[in-house]
Amino acid sequence: MKKIKLILIGISLCLSQHALAVYNANIQGVVAEVITYTDRDDILFKLQNQPASHPECEANYFAIDINAQADRRHQVLARLLTALTSGNSLTIGYDGEGDCAQGRIRVHRVG
Repeated sequence: MKKIKLILIGISLCLSQHALAVYNANIQGVVAEVITYTDRDDILFKLQNQPASHPECEANYFAIDINAQADRRHQVLARLLTALTSGNSLTIGYDGEGDCAQGRIRVHRVG
């Protein structure tokens, strides 16, 4: 019985999906542009010191994942718009290596 348990655990580990989205980089900068769409749920933004490249994603904008909870997306949008109008700097936590959001750099934290 113990051997079967170990085999099942081994199989489940091999078949389980790993999380692709990883918060592994930070950048601090002033928001230069915020873009939203009326026909889509995209929230895109750019910093004045936007990264010039990314290993997998288009680096022209950061993106807030459309699958994030609506209330959290609204909070992030409010924070971005406040920073844009005030000219204050924000720290952005993002995935600097992989998983993209809407083809652009996936954001995990705006603060």
